[in-house]
Amino acid sequence: MGKLARLAVLLGIPLLLAGCGFHLRGPAHLPAAMQRTYIADAGGDTELVRELRRNLITPTTKVTGDATTATAVLNILKSQRFQRVLSVSNTGQPLEYQVAYEVQFSLTAAGGKTLLAAQTLTLTRNYAYDVANVIGDTEQANVLYKALEDDMAQLILFRLEAAGRKPQAGHSP
Repeated sequence: MGKLARLAVLLGIPLLLAGCGFHLRGPAHLPAAMQRTYIADAGGDTELVRELRRNLITPTTKVTGDATTATAVLNILKSQRFQRVLSVSNTGQPLEYQVAYEVQFSLTAAGGKTLLAAQTLTLTRNYAYDVANVIGDTEQANVLYKALEDDMAQLILFRLEAAGRKPQAGHSP
């Protein structure tokens, strides 16, 4: 009886999840022109570029290291990290910081046609600063920057997917 109950539970969970509308996110539906995409980033092989490479590989899209064979170019025009003090104590000691990551990107087809005009995205996170734990605070800021880069890659992917859903001129939606 125990095996039968476990089997029923194992089979029941997917049915319950499907019944409530939950489904795993499938591969991104990117513009058709992105069959072979080259990522152009003056900053080199950053965490953002690595994350974009991972996310852009789908059954219909490949990332190429050769711009001459690409059908589209994802241009990372600018990426920068910065931080600022959000609050200070009555003695002028920082209490809270904000870290930010800003990326400007565009997408062009191999022939130079603009598929997605230059866009700028900015993500921020706040963290409490502890003057007694400077090394820990520096590490916390680095962890937040890594998370921002991962989130930024997802946001860029969402923008690319949206560009793929835009109706083309002369086609009905």
